[in-house]
Amino acid sequence: MSARERFFKKVQDKNNRVTSGKKSADAEVRAFCSRMDELAQQISQWFAGSGIEVTFSTRHLHDLSAVGYSLNSGIYRYDITAIQLKNGDRSVRLLPEQLWNGTETGLVILQVDAPGIRQVFYLSMAPETGWFIRRQYQSAKDNVIMTEALFFEAVDRLA
Repeated sequence: MSARERFFKKVQDKNNRVTSGKKSADAEVRAFCSRMDELAQQISQWFAGSGIEVTFSTRHLHDLSAVGYSLNSGIYRYDITAIQLKNGDRSVRLLPEQLWNGTETGLVILQVDAPGIRQVFYLSMAPETGWFIRRQYQSAKDNVIMTEALFFEAVDRLA
């Protein structure tokens, strides 16, 4: 193989990797947005009739974790659902932060604010459905599948 042929083979290989990464990033962003919408519906059902105020908003993310896949497509800018629960002077916010964080996909900060206390948890998308949850100072290796019981334990200070 000549130097010229090797050169163009390298160019083609790189272009193929970037194209497949871009498609993957598009799909991951759609999955992240869809999962946040599903989580919003689930939380709305859990708190229906409870007296706790549940509000949804649109967060405009400028996601630098996906920038390597998006210089031409603008994928790193997207709208995603954010969730807030309010009970008097106590609140819980679920704020999507970024698509990728190391080994985690779909990072969401769950912040609990009560008088004199702030707790932080991290959610990330589980492989097929659902979410992982972990405490603020735990490693991603300590992620566990978020169940209804674990969610309510995390937001206990909202009561």
